[in-house]
Amino acid sequence: MLIYCPKCKTGYEIEADVVPEQGRRLRCAVCKKVFKCMPEDLIDGSKLRTAEFTEEEKKHLDEQGHLQDDVVEDSPAKNPEENWEEEVVGAKKTLDDLASDNQYVKDIFQRLSVETENLFEADKNEAAHHKVWYRIRKALGIVNPKNLLYYLYAILIFLALFLYYARYEVVRTLPQMAQIYQSLGIEAVVPGEGLEFQNVVRREFEDDYVPKIEVKGFIANKMDVTIDIPKIKVELLDKEGKVIQSEIFDSVIPLVTAKAKVPFSHVISRPSPLSKYIYLTFISPTPDKNKKK
Repeated sequence: MLIYCPKCKTGYEIEADVVPEQGRRLRCAVCKKVFKCMPEDLIDGSKLRTAEFTEEEKKHLDEQGHLQDDVVEDSPAKNPEENWEEEVVGAKKTLDDLASDNQYVKDIFQRLSVETENLFEADKNEAAHHKVWYRIRKALGIVNPKNLLYYLYAILIFLALFLYYARYEVVRTLPQMAQIYQSLGIEAVVPGEGLEFQNVVRREFEDDYVPKIEVKGFIANKMDVTIDIPKIKVELLDKEGKVIQSEIFDSVIPLVTAKAKVPFSHVISRPSPLSKYIYLTFISPTPDKNKKK
């Protein structure tokens, strides 16, 4: 049920059974007005939720919008013989709300306590290796999905660097990777890998008064597969090991079968008189190295 203060029209919800037949003195919690409430003054809250001043009452409102006391007939003096009770309207409701809030807070703490106990119990029953793994993840910061993404990027970058700098070993282990490196324009095969020079000799002679050096020998295949023979680079070194002359040539026989050997020969015209040693290597067939120097 509803009762409205006659001075400020503040509405309060009260139970009908708290207002006896002889009425009850109430005090407004807003404007402190004391007024008498009779059972017939109660209004059904489901039918009316607002109260307004009448046109006559509006003429006597003060600056705060409250009805002046001299216009509203004040409640008669309290008769000690009457069983009237003076009450601050809204106080009981406030106390009830506080009690309800306290109970709500107690419920929250009770739920938190139960959840904490459950967490401790779950942590106690968790396997040791799970705890260790969680601590490692927490120390590395990968419990956060965002940090895990950063670690993934770092691993991919590290893997790419490893595949590049260890490309020769990768191709030796996985020969099919050579095509992938080749498609990316990365050289990943050591020129002449599995081949070696054997029985290499040099012969110095003159042809039409032109000094020449013939270098010849065998190219042996140590592998169990047929290998294409790459270009061969011959270098003339002086007694200190410095390169003083070099030429690049192709082998007459372009490939060598498994566990076999093929002969090779190359003539150098007008060799330097300071040449002391001869050094042979296999090189990649790049365009700028296909010409004689």
